[in-house]
Amino acid sequence: MGFANILGQVKPLSIINAYIEGSAFSGGFIFSGPEGIGKLMTAKIIAQKLNCTSSTDKPCGICEACIKMEKLNHPDLHLIQNGDAQIKIEDIRLILREASFRPYEGQMKVFIIDNAHKLNIEAANSLLKILEEPPKQSLIILITHKPQSIIKTILSRCKVIRFAPLERSSLQNILTKNYFLDASSAHFVAYYAEGRLGLALRLKDSLQLMEKNKIFDAFVLSQKPLDRSLATQNKEQLRSTLNILAAWFRDLYLLKAGCSENEIINLDRKNDLLKLIPKFSFKQLDDIVSSISESMLYLEKNINSKLLLHNLGAQLWKG
Repeated sequence: MGFANILGQVKPLSIINAYIEGSAFSGGFIFSGPEGIGKLMTAKIIAQKLNCTSSTDKPCGICEACIKMEKLNHPDLHLIQNGDAQIKIEDIRLILREASFRPYEGQMKVFIIDNAHKLNIEAANSLLKILEEPPKQSLIILITHKPQSIIKTILSRCKVIRFAPLERSSLQNILTKNYFLDASSAHFVAYYAEGRLGLALRLKDSLQLMEKNKIFDAFVLSQKPLDRSLATQNKEQLRSTLNILAAWFRDLYLLKAGCSENEIINLDRKNDLLKLIPKFSFKQLDDIVSSISESMLYLEKNINSKLLLHNLGAQLWKG
């Protein structure tokens, strides 16, 4: 797998290629940009490219080094990926220890820190030690969609490469041509994902795509302020439901403001949206979107889901 598989990132990839061709890809780098647009995949391909043993096109994808990198079992590739958990000093000590040695099998040791904004202060300060004087044969790539949460001393010691989402219409075309989604589904996924290819690919076969209209019918178009089936959802399902509801009321706001119909996410439900426009003032739509945002925050704080949905339902059916 090479850079050709990273779609819509011409500018950052050209910068990366310039660093590689100039043998200047070492030290600390930050890949910033929204989630699901190829930052982590790019970092992994760089690790392959720098350590591929092919004499022609790199990465070849078939040499032993490329295969080991792909399977994340190459001794010169280290991926720190803690999900939503904090990145602690114990994780960074691995980098400090390994970076002090020469590469075992390849040409460059590559350390990738996913969700680098999760570095706690002790881990961040420890990482500074190696960023101040990085070994020549070590590359440290920090992946983040929240660069503002990384301490300034780390930011100042890294080269920042920014990734951007695809144009939503371009992503829609990719989904129809490459992944054979019908036009309606491709539009929803591309606009809901806001141009983020990785998220779009996760969405295209997900329950979110199949269930979104049921959520509208049960929770927005219903005469009852609360559908009981929603109250039985787990935290992840409820988060998806709230995101879908936010998209619905965002569309209402845009249509009421006179924006083009093609800019709405739920184009397949345009007629239902148009019927609802007279029901809500801009103030009410602002309040509803704020209520959904607050519900998302409460959800993270493990507030009772039945109470959360009851309060949100009361806001939707106010007056």
